[in-house]
Amino acid sequence: MAGRSATTERVNWALELLMAGRGSTAVVTELSQREGISRRQAQRITAKAHEILVTDLDQTERKHLVAQLVHILMEAAAQALKAKNSGAVVGISKELRVLVGLGADTSPRNSRFGNFAH
Repeated sequence: MAGRSATTERVNWALELLMAGRGSTAVVTELSQREGISRRQAQRITAKAHEILVTDLDQTERKHLVAQLVHILMEAAAQALKAKNSGAVVGISKELRVLVGLGADTSPRNSRFGNFAH
């Protein structure tokens, strides 16, 4: 059994991989191979790292995250316009509309055709 500092280092390393966009399965595999531990132990460590990541995101101010996403989407739209990629502009515009809450509510329950799933 690893000591507390070794476990903390493993969790921190797994957290770095998750924040870099690696999938949980890939992190488990890499952690297991790198540290010479069982997949089950690597899964527990990766789960702890994921829990930390979720907690950090929950505590981040949502307005700040929305502002960052809006900025990224606006930059992407500008690049798409420059490249004359109308499909990308439409897709980005839809994402922006949903993100900032513009336009009509298009959920199925508010559809003018009603909900036909009985």
